[in-house]
Amino acid sequence: MSKKAIVIYNSKRGSTKQYAGWIAGELGCTLVSLENLDYGSLGQFDVVIFGSWLRGSGIVGFDKFRKQIADCADKLIIFVTGISEYNPQNYQQICEINFKDGINMQNTLLYFCPGRYVPSEVKGLDKFLMAISKKVLISGATDSSSSAAASTMVDAIENGVENVDRRYTEQVLRAARKKIKDES
Repeated sequence: MSKKAIVIYNSKRGSTKQYAGWIAGELGCTLVSLENLDYGSLGQFDVVIFGSWLRGSGIVGFDKFRKQIADCADKLIIFVTGISEYNPQNYQQICEINFKDGINMQNTLLYFCPGRYVPSEVKGLDKFLMAISKKVLISGATDSSSSAAASTMVDAIENGVENVDRRYTEQVLRAARKKIKDES
């Protein structure tokens, strides 16, 4: 591809890094972790792809990232990884929590890539938050129309889940290729 792209990822247990690697490999572009990102270099890229994991509905690391990328919002594509069911309500909640103020994120593309969860690898705050999530799900305090989803989520919290699949990169790749084509 003649236009430059960059894939930036923030990964804790590997799902996001794996997706980011697949995307960067397919596009033949730069791959960098969020902690090693030189924000000053973003202006040289035609497409900026940011991937991170969800905690609740918050995109971890995005608050800091978005403050630095006001000039790049129109060329930004975001993908998130998580274990909850992806549906319109969850999508809306992710948008409300992460794009409520600051730069105009109206034209930003957001995609979900299912992740993995290995209970034995979770420690500290994340373990505590997952225990609370499980209690809330079991209590029925969530929307009753999604009881099957709640049951699936409780099972994932207790037993883990492995949903990482390369096919979920296709939506991000299509969007990136379209942005690159539109820029030429």
